[in-house]
Amino acid sequence: MDSFTLNKIEWDAIRRILAEFCSCSLGKDLAWRISPSRNPQVIVKWLEQVTQMESAIAYAGLPPFGSVVSIAAALSHAVPGGGATGDEYAMIAGTLEGAGNVKKYLAALGEEFSRLHELAAGITDFQSEINAVWSIIEKDGRVKDSASLRLAEIRRQIQETAQHIHDVIYGYLRNPEVAKLLQNVNVTLHGDRYVLPVRQENRGRLSGVVHRESNSGSTVFVEPTQCVELNNQLCDLYEDERNEVRRLLNQLAIRINARIEDIGATLRMLAQVDIISAKAQYSYQFNMTCPEIVERGPLVFNQARHPLLIAQAHRQERSGVPAEQRHAVVPIDV
Repeated sequence: MDSFTLNKIEWDAIRRILAEFCSCSLGKDLAWRISPSRNPQVIVKWLEQVTQMESAIAYAGLPPFGSVVSIAAALSHAVPGGGATGDEYAMIAGTLEGAGNVKKYLAALGEEFSRLHELAAGITDFQSEINAVWSIIEKDGRVKDSASLRLAEIRRQIQETAQHIHDVIYGYLRNPEVAKLLQNVNVTLHGDRYVLPVRQENRGRLSGVVHRESNSGSTVFVEPTQCVELNNQLCDLYEDERNEVRRLLNQLAIRINARIEDIGATLRMLAQVDIISAKAQYSYQFNMTCPEIVERGPLVFNQARHPLLIAQAHRQERSGVPAEQRHAVVPIDV
């Protein structure tokens, strides 16, 4: 259909309404790209999908898109050396789980839902990849201590070393001779290193490494000598942790990247399912009727109503506009 005709029938307004009925961003994005078809077989297929989905929603509720989100950016990072974060892998796994839930929803429908079964067949099972992610990543995106024996040991050493530093540096704070040198009795972190806020005039009276001054110059932040080696150990441990986390995330990148084409195909199918569900909801809310499609013959409208006028009437009703003041939607026969 040419752009002139699409503009005349306000196609973008129709797509906007359809996008509002979508459950996830995949469907919403597709809603703005869809176009009408001239192929009768394609049109009949689309209508059958929507009719069956409307019945499926009445029977089983909406398809479960709850954990499905747009993961295009996450997938672009989920390549070896790509630097995808734990949060991004959690998003990927959550979306693949959501895909599995949608597949189960469609596959569980009766044999009269053949068009929806076809959609289910286009959604791939990624349980192996999902399990791999959740064996390493917490739901909040943090890499689990149990992701590897090495990571567990590194984090145990971090905890022990940090506690040792804590004991040493708070020992300084409890020492009256040291406390009187300080601007306040608080411990500060400079990078990964624990430092004490020493008043400028006492700068040389506490043995240690000066890391920086306050903006006013009244305070210098000193790492006590007794803490320097412990802080060095802690910094090394943090670097070991980062390297191990990087290695584990790279393993996930290899797993995900190996299935990238299948994942892309599944995401496209999820968008299709969401659009069909949106059409079904649109149809139900506006009390639409499935047309009969014939390849030849006159174009006949029986009691036809413009969908944008129906939408306007619905908005007025929801806004509390009195019935006598609403724009009437007059059906026409052509």
